[in-house]
Amino acid sequence: MKKIVIVVISVVAVLVIAAIIATVVILVRDKDDENGQPEAACANLDLKSAQNCTNDPNLLTSKLPACCVPYEDYYLARFIDGNSPRVDNSFPPWMNHNLLKCGQKFAHNNWFSLGLAAALGRAANMNNLDIRDVAMFTGVMSTQAEGCEKILASFGAKLTVWFQDVQSNPPTKTPENNDFLQSVNRIRWLHVKLARDIEAKRRQSGYTIDEIVDPATYENTEINDAVWNAFNDDLVNSDIPAEERDPPPMDFINSSIPYFNQHSIALFQYNAFAYPVLIGKVFGVNASDEELWAFNHLNAVIGYTFGLDDKYNLALQPDLESLRTYYAKIFRGYIVPGFFHVHKKTKVTIENIMKATRVNTPAWTLQLYLYRVLTMLVEIPAPNLFSLFTENDKFHDQNLNGNVLPNIAVNETFRRITNENGIADLLKTGEKYYGKNYTTQWGRARFTFLTPVENI
Repeated sequence: MKKIVIVVISVVAVLVIAAIIATVVILVRDKDDENGQPEAACANLDLKSAQNCTNDPNLLTSKLPACCVPYEDYYLARFIDGNSPRVDNSFPPWMNHNLLKCGQKFAHNNWFSLGLAAALGRAANMNNLDIRDVAMFTGVMSTQAEGCEKILASFGAKLTVWFQDVQSNPPTKTPENNDFLQSVNRIRWLHVKLARDIEAKRRQSGYTIDEIVDPATYENTEINDAVWNAFNDDLVNSDIPAEERDPPPMDFINSSIPYFNQHSIALFQYNAFAYPVLIGKVFGVNASDEELWAFNHLNAVIGYTFGLDDKYNLALQPDLESLRTYYAKIFRGYIVPGFFHVHKKTKVTIENIMKATRVNTPAWTLQLYLYRVLTMLVEIPAPNLFSLFTENDKFHDQNLNGNVLPNIAVNETFRRITNENGIADLLKTGEKYYGKNYTTQWGRARFTFLTPVENI
């Protein structure tokens, strides 16, 4: 069982990003790199010259990859293994160093907004059967609140590295000494191992089973039917068009489909990083096109290091307008339809994640969380969920919408103080679970996993 448990950290690395993803980025505030600082990278960024990819095969080079496949072909990614080899455990050859540093600056200046968006996006990740079933296979995400909270803190540690380890131009560190690469390579190793364990279970059954999650782990688990019924009623009563209520494409289990496929990796990257670009103002993001494009480049680089092929890397688009169009299609074609078809496995898992979140953040009740998913992410009214609010729920929701978000969007001092409070909470929580390893970037990159991962 131990060998299965260790891999859960990576699964939820981009999936169960509650407030943790938010709190990490303040660590890099005003942090200069020895070869230049993020501030300068953003100030001198030319959006037109910072192209991510091309659709013209005649222009392809190692520095300019092909763009992601058209949306209509994206479903094919589910048949392709997601753990593509990475030469020398390195960054992609097309990484734009100035663009990456600008993306890191954007992240640490907008940590609360990014964290809130990703926290809500995790509901969509846990509603994707490939992502959810892998998380449940580990035996922690849907059954152990404390273990799940340790995983949330573990991912927070990884984000501090990704946003703080500003790369030189070009990177001079070897993979062994590069904190960024040490972090993502360990996560990728866990992906590979978990995929192998799942395949072994399938093979031992003679491929007579498609289901990798033991029904005993969720079928008899009590869930909060009142809240979930209100969630569904608010969706059904909304003005969402009929074509967005059918099950999303490829919504079935088949033993020929690999876990950690390109489709699922791209989707959990999407739910972690897409919403500030797609609907940033909802989350208090007040950013230039250059900053959003740079943040998207950081997303693309992280996706590559996890094993995402260029052709299925949603962040590889020719320009910001194309990116937003593609992201909107994913949202209306996969995310919204999925919320109309929530499996009990999803409900059990989300409720356990919320229990874990409340260990250190008691304000996040299930009804408040799902209310924000509908009103902020899907952008529809949710009166049935609101009717279940406690007085504390009402207070926290009013504080977010009437105080925090309006001020974060326009008041730099308010944003900075909010960041600092959040990071203080993160460090306190992380050190409780991982000791002194949580207090240094070196330790967070290598030793803040649920169980130890040896150097690779």
